Order: sequence, then structure tokens, then C-alpha cells
Amino acid sequence: MKKMLVLARAFGAMALLMASLLAVAPGSAADRPRVHMLSTGGTIAGGSAGPLNAANLLERAPEIAKIADVTFEDFSNIDSSRMTPEIQLRLAKRVREIFAKEPGVAGIVVTHGTDSLEESAFFLELLVDSDCPVVFAAAQRPPREADSDGPRNLLNAVRIASSPASRGMGVMVTLNSEINGARDVRKTHSVSLDAFRAPGVGPLGYVDGTEVVFTARPSRRFHLAAEAVEPRVDLLTLVAGSDARLIDAAVASGAKGLVIETFGRGNVPEGAMEGVTRARKQGVVVVFTTRTRGGRVEVDEKAKALGVIGGEDLDGLKARMVLVAALPRTTDSATLQGYYARLTGR
Repeated sequence: MKKMLVLARAFGAMALLMASLLAVAPGSAADRPRVHMLSTGGTIAGGSAGPLNAANLLERAPEIAKIADVTFEDFSNIDSSRMTPEIQLRLAKRVREIFAKEPGVAGIVVTHGTDSLEESAFFLELLVDSDCPVVFAAAQRPPREADSDGPRNLLNAVRIASSPASRGMGVMVTLNSEINGARDVRKTHSVSLDAFRAPGVGPLGYVDGTEVVFTARPSRRFHLAAEAVEPRVDLLTLVAGSDARLIDAAVASGAKGLVIETFGRGNVPEGAMEGVTRARKQGVVVVFTTRTRGGRVEVDEKAKALGVIGGEDLDGLKARMVLVAALPRTTDSATLQGYYARLTGR
């Protein structure tokens, strides 16, 4: 009996020693940065072939366990074509809550479908004011395809979110090993693996093997402490022959804001301008941007006198998200124009 007791104590001491060694071993959970993952659905989570949850996604990228201590939750599981401003607001609030209540988190990864990713990422860029990074990962090919890009994109997202170099970089998007800032990134192709780009600006950096390399920093960041959204903001594109019909229809259906992608640098046909005039008289906020998706617009004196706002160099999708976040706070044209100016770096 005495011999068994000695052996038990020896085994106990050995177990404590092993536990101690594991606690300080390089690559242990204690040494690895902590990253929280929010899964929202989309192609990366299975697409039409059936949904995968956050745990399933992590299982498909086992190398992640060597990089970070990842906690996770299934925030939603929807195709991103079904994303709404209300869901985007809940996502932004959840991210803010995590950063506020869990200071040990190095960064957050959001898995998301590609259809509305650029809108959700930019919305979080507007609403989340933190030095800790938020990194969106997505996939163009479903996880059940042999050459799916999802696991690599998720692995890279965790690398970026856990990297000290990512502090202060805001909300980012990574696919195809590139890192793009949320303000400028766009989906530029329906199926290509390198669909997400920042035309005219370029990427913030890239992932090279195990290394996260930044070659630029976001310079035009602006935050709104929004607690509500105005989802009734419509986006219209002018085409040859455009008149007031769609503008009038949007106003009649209850739109609170209109973002109009104009010709070139801000050109609007007379018939369409008549609709803008009527919209403004009914209190609808109107923003002009360019359908070229590159360059700034100039609002002429007639439109300025009506209170039309220039969306600067934001594309229509991003200009709309500013109104979605800002209209519950203010409808004042001068204040809103100031928001767009600050997003342009002025």
C-alpha cells in the first residue's frame, strides 16, 4: 500500500511537471494570440451544398491551431445575398462588444459570403472604433470542392488577425493571399479567386507563407457611433435615357435616402434632375456619386442649392452604407457632406 502511494505521488508530480512544461512551451495556447471567429455563412460555409458551422470551418484548416487560440461562434448562417442592414448592425455591435468585454482578444475574423462582403466590411469599418483588427474571409469555391480557396483564406485571416502588425489597420478583407482595406475593396469578378481588389488604390499587403506583410496603411478612416440603421436607402444608376421615373418611384415607396450613380463627374440629365428636385422637397436625402466607380464627383451649384450631397470618390455601394449608418443620427446636408469629405481624407 505504501509503495502504491509513493508511485501515485510520483505520477502526480510528473503530471504537474508536464502541465507546467506545456504551459510555457513555444506554440502553446498560453503563448498564442487569441482570435475570435464569427461565422455568418456564405460559400465559405458550404453554399448550396449545405452549411458548415464555425467548428467545421476550423477543422478544414488545422494549421490554424498552431497560430492562434481561436474561439468561435455561429453568428448566422445565411447566403450573403440575404444580408440586411439590420443584420450588419447586429454584427457590428457584436464585434464592439467582444473588443469591450474581452481585452485579451488580438483580433476578430468574420467569415462571410462574397455577394455583399464589401458592404458589410465597410459598414464595420464605419462602426467599429478599435486598434484591434477585424478580418473578413470568404471563398469563391465551396468547401466540398477539392480546390476550394476557403481553408487557405481562413488560415490567412487568422494570421492577419493575430499579427501585431495588424494593429490600427482597421477592417480588412483577405482572399487569394492579398489584404485589402474595407474602404476601397470591391468584388470585381463573379467567380475569379482574385475577385476582391481595390482599384486605383491597391492592396494594403499580402500573406507570404507564414508572414504577414503590409506595404501600405489605410489613411482615410472615419467612425460613426451608430446604434441604429436606416435601411430605406435606395441606390440608382443613371443610364442613357434616364428620367425621373425611378427616382419618383423610390420616393413614393418610402425611401429616406437616395444614392444616385451619375454620369462621369456628376452629370445628371434634366429629366432626372426634376425627380431629384421633387425628392429633396419631400425631405429625402440625395447623394451623388459616379457610375464609373473611380474618381470624385462634383455637385453643381443648382444641386448644391437643393442640398444634394457629393459622395466624393466612394462608389454607390459604399456611399449608401454611409447613409444607412448616418441617417438615424442626422439628415442635415452639411453634416453628412462632412462625413463624406472625411472619408475622402479631407
